Amino acid sequence: MKVLVIATPSVLQQTLCHWFEGRERAYRVVEPEHVQSLGGSDLDGHVVVDLATLEGLQRGTDLILSGEGRHHLIELVEASGCPFVQLSDGRVFDGDEAPINHRESDSVQPGSVAGARLSAVEHLLERHVPSHVILRTGPVFSNQSDNFFVKLFRRLLDGGDIALNSQLKTCPTHVTDLARVISGLIDQLTCGANNWGVYHYNSSGPTSAYEFAEVMLAFASQQLDLGQKATNLTVQEAGVRIEPAVPVLRCEKILHDFGIKQLPWRSFLPQPIKLLCENHSL
Repeated sequence: MKVLVIATPSVLQQTLCHWFEGRERAYRVVEPEHVQSLGGSDLDGHVVVDLATLEGLQRGTDLILSGEGRHHLIELVEASGCPFVQLSDGRVFDGDEAPINHRESDSVQPGSVAGARLSAVEHLLERHVPSHVILRTGPVFSNQSDNFFVKLFRRLLDGGDIALNSQLKTCPTHVTDLARVISGLIDQLTCGANNWGVYHYNSSGPTSAYEFAEVMLAFASQQLDLGQKATNLTVQEAGVRIEPAVPVLRCEKILHDFGIKQLPWRSFLPQPIKLLCENHSL
C-alpha cells in the first residue's frame, strides 16, 4: 500500500519520507494548497497521512490545510475507505491544569487556540472516517530554523545568563523518533492490523526547559569551545520554556496494540547538536 502525505516541505516530511524509502514503501507528497485538486483515484491503494495540520499548529495557530481542502480530503477518504493517519498533540488537554499524564481515554479539554483547533480536527475525523488513527505527540524538535530547539541552541551560544523555566514538564520528541513511529504504524496497518482510534506517542523522560538546556549545553560543549561564552543557566518561573507547551502523554496503548516502545529524547540529541555545531563552525 502506498502513502499519500499531506505536508509542506519540512524536516519532518523529509525524515518520514526517508523512512519510507528505507522500507521501500512508495509515497507521494501533496502540499496543502493542492489538496483540492485530488480526485478519488489518487487515494486508491493509499494510506493518507496529514502532517501539515500538526506542523502548522506547532509553529503557531494557523491551520495550513484550509477548511475547504480538509472537507474535500475527508469526502475522498470516506468514498475510498482508505486509512487516514492524523497527527495531533497533547494540547487537546492543555485546559486541564491537573499535573497528570493523559491517557487516550481522557476527555479532551483544550485551553489554547491551537489545542481547540487540534481537537476540532480530531472530532471531524472521528465522525467521518472509521479507519482512522489519531496520533498525538509532544513538542517536536528538529534542526529546522524556526524550531524551539534551534532557537535555544543559538541562545546558548550567545552566552551570558539564560533564565529558564524548571517547573513546566513536557516530553520533547525528535523528528526521527516521530517518523519512526509513524512508519511503524503504517507498516502494521497495511499488513492488516485493525487498530483504529487515538494513540499517544511522545519520547520518554518528562523534562523542563532548564533540564533540556543543561543536556544541550553539555553536548555542545563537547563540540565547541564555549568557555569564553560564560553561558550561565538560571532558574526562573517566567524564563524560557519548551515550545509549544504540550502536556505529557501516557503511551502504554501504542505499546500494547502496535508494540511500539518509547525511546528517550536524550538519545536523539547528539546528532542534531553535532550538525548545529558543525554549521556554526563554518
